[in-house]
Amino acid sequence: MIAYEGQHQILKMDGQVHWRNGNGEMEGIDNGFSLFKSSGLYGRNHQTRLSVRFGLEGIQQYHIQGSKLNVDKTQFLVMNCGMQYDVCALDGEETTMLAFSFNEDFVSDFVHNLICNEEHLLDNFDLYNEERKTLEFPLHTHLVDEHFRPMLRDVLHAKMFLENHQSDEFSVFSRVLQMLVSHNKALVQSFKGQEIVKNSTKMELYKRLSTARDFIQAHFTEDINLSELSRVACLSPYHFHRAFKSTFKITPKRFVTHLRIERTKWLLENKRISVQSICNEVGFRDVSSFTRLFTQWVGMTPSSYRNFVSDSFAQTA
Repeated sequence: MIAYEGQHQILKMDGQVHWRNGNGEMEGIDNGFSLFKSSGLYGRNHQTRLSVRFGLEGIQQYHIQGSKLNVDKTQFLVMNCGMQYDVCALDGEETTMLAFSFNEDFVSDFVHNLICNEEHLLDNFDLYNEERKTLEFPLHTHLVDEHFRPMLRDVLHAKMFLENHQSDEFSVFSRVLQMLVSHNKALVQSFKGQEIVKNSTKMELYKRLSTARDFIQAHFTEDINLSELSRVACLSPYHFHRAFKSTFKITPKRFVTHLRIERTKWLLENKRISVQSICNEVGFRDVSSFTRLFTQWVGMTPSSYRNFVSDSFAQTA
């Protein structure tokens, strides 16, 4: 199980996801696909090829170049070739991960085809590393949007239910790479209505906003304010707040609250700890205001929500 600690259940694996030669380098290995469920996932000092990781259940936390990047079912992470990382499951919870890893020659051939047919995609979004002859993506998570959901559904169906002779591996991995590149083109649409002309400027702003969004996801249980987030994004507070809301359709403060409420719901469903303890764990100081806010968002108190989930589970058991 690719040297990760914990208990793992391989749901599907094809090709080679992780491999190193005698010198600790990865080279000349097949494209790899892996869908696996883990309990207590933990891995240190790993190195990857160009790969993309999707979270299907739970939260995987990646530690890369001093950043903490949380990956759940709403987003994915692209890691560039040679990147070093640690990974763990948040609070040791059960996670399910879908991973694609790409052969270097396969990526080079794909890039060559893009250069011949869609060179502007690579030039405008600064994805192509001429020296290394490969794709390189910025280090932040990406939202799984309406463009990616059909692709994920089709790929999972092909991998889980079709025989090898029914599924074209070349087409599957090519489609994933094409979606990664096209995703950057679609991001430009997020900036409609903002007075930005150059695509490179739009992508730089999106990178800064995404870095701040990743910071929020890693620290939402702490006291974080607009000034701190704007410093993370290297933007003025006003510019950051306006651009964040316009791009992600939610204000930074409301995003923090959303993450806290979702974490509260998970804790109420999975942990037998008091509401006071949950209040403290997700970053609230006063249990009364926490209860009022939860009720406003969910439509019932934390205790009522826990009882509702428990009763629903008992009825389906």
